[in-house]
Amino acid sequence: MNKSREATKESVVGKLGCFVFAVSLLASTVSAGTEAPVGLALEIDNGKGVPLKVKADQAFYINQIDIRAHLKATRDEGIAGLSKRGMFANLPWTGANMEQEFVDQPNPDGSYTRRRFYSGAEWMRQPASFTVTPVDAKGKAVAPAVTVDVGLVKGAPNRETMFINRFRAIQWVSDCKSMSDCNKARKFEEEALIELRNSRHPEQTLRLPAGTAALQLRWSLRPSVTYAIPVQLVDKPEFSYGYKIAIEALTPPGADGSYAPGTAITFQLSQLDGTGKRLHPAGSLPTYNDFRAGRAPAGLQYYRGFDEPAAAWYRRKHRERMLMAQIIGPADALQPIRSLVQLEDFLGKNVTQNVGKPERDGLYAEFQLFPPSNDLFGGAFDPRHTGWAAPVSDKFTFHVPDNARPGTYLVTVKGRRVYLGEDIPGSQTIEILVGTTQRGEPRLTVTNCANCHKDGGELATLLHGNGNLAACNACHSPLSFEPDNEAYVRIHFIHSRSERFSAPLNQCSACHRDGASIQRTSKAACLSCHRSYPASHVQKFGPVRSIYVGGGNESFDRCGESCHTTHKGSGL
Repeated sequence: MNKSREATKESVVGKLGCFVFAVSLLASTVSAGTEAPVGLALEIDNGKGVPLKVKADQAFYINQIDIRAHLKATRDEGIAGLSKRGMFANLPWTGANMEQEFVDQPNPDGSYTRRRFYSGAEWMRQPASFTVTPVDAKGKAVAPAVTVDVGLVKGAPNRETMFINRFRAIQWVSDCKSMSDCNKARKFEEEALIELRNSRHPEQTLRLPAGTAALQLRWSLRPSVTYAIPVQLVDKPEFSYGYKIAIEALTPPGADGSYAPGTAITFQLSQLDGTGKRLHPAGSLPTYNDFRAGRAPAGLQYYRGFDEPAAAWYRRKHRERMLMAQIIGPADALQPIRSLVQLEDFLGKNVTQNVGKPERDGLYAEFQLFPPSNDLFGGAFDPRHTGWAAPVSDKFTFHVPDNARPGTYLVTVKGRRVYLGEDIPGSQTIEILVGTTQRGEPRLTVTNCANCHKDGGELATLLHGNGNLAACNACHSPLSFEPDNEAYVRIHFIHSRSERFSAPLNQCSACHRDGASIQRTSKAACLSCHRSYPASHVQKFGPVRSIYVGGGNESFDRCGESCHTTHKGSGL
């Protein structure tokens, strides 16, 4: 009996000792920094790493890699120069597919820009890897390396570190005489791009100990070459990692909690870090000049398209980084918007853009950019850029029309923050009631998204960090100067070209909810997915001019009630 008690006592003491040891180990781990790992964004341009500042004693995982090589040419050689010079030289370039698109808006001198997008070259199809190693000033490893496996691995998707693996080449020519004549052009640029985003394995962490001077990157397709990304460790940064957006309605609703049609409603946005600390003073945001000059230390982002042109699917939409707000509703009447926004609207006096008209589109939608579009885009056309120096408010006002239908309306703000190596999106949506006290449920035309968008590809973590599909169409309405902006155009275009989308392209039921959701026939709806149409259609509607929507502004018009009321193989 005594031996039993002694054994029990030893057991308890032993367990207590283990518990004390575990607590002490936990305490030491906490003191060494136990924040959740942060996704790190790496960039290499023409073989040179873009320097990084990162928080010291922080765990990271590789969440984004952008690599670009580019060169100038005076003659049309396609992308042959890339195969001979630079980071992508001597790789297997055979098998590349090409799509061509002109930029609709002319250049200031009246010339036009043509873009040729290349994908599917042999090196782009090969599974590969990037190895990232922390090194000191002499290039000696100071911590274990992390390997990022990329490329679509058939039958073994868990081997892919990134949900988005895009390998591209683009030829630009910026002095075409017209949108059909580049014969005398002499201003060519060739670029190759690698875009890797949204880690599927954030548990593969990386620490940068004291003495880390750079991250050394090695690409398995060019194993003899290393690329150095200079690193500076910051001991006590002013802000924390993370990004949150909050929205507050400043205009109070009526006594019943709803707003009457015809009401102008003012809102205020707040941008916060992961701990809830404000990233800007209440009432104001950085000016666009401050942003461009790097005087926005909290990492808040604005539109970068003037310096970083983007193209859906093919080129760096994640680096466009627009900050904007929208309202759309009623939620139970959601559908594609047909009303076009012209460039003149962006340059006019209106601070907001009314893009959804109940009498035409069946719903109301309005959006605002920050800075407002007339300052942002007007400043680009003004040699003095006075709009870029204008103060930017964090308040915005939407104007609910008198004929707005009763229902639930969604107000969304989306933005992006780039801070100490972290490049992440954020969004927030709130609901308001207009003309009713009864909340309505969103009526979506698509479903099943989560079947594919998982394991790092969740909609809540992708481009805008917005998992609410009901809160998209106002921002993604038709723009005459950016035809691929329309929501369904972009979705069709990306999914029709993505190797991740495995369903037959004519099987609309893979995404669409019911037959009614595919009845709004237009050039844009069809030719954002199909790459051509029959000769009879060419004769009647004109040739396919745009890889995104087929033609020009007419592409968003409804073709008619009797055309394409069914879709062969749709499953609906």
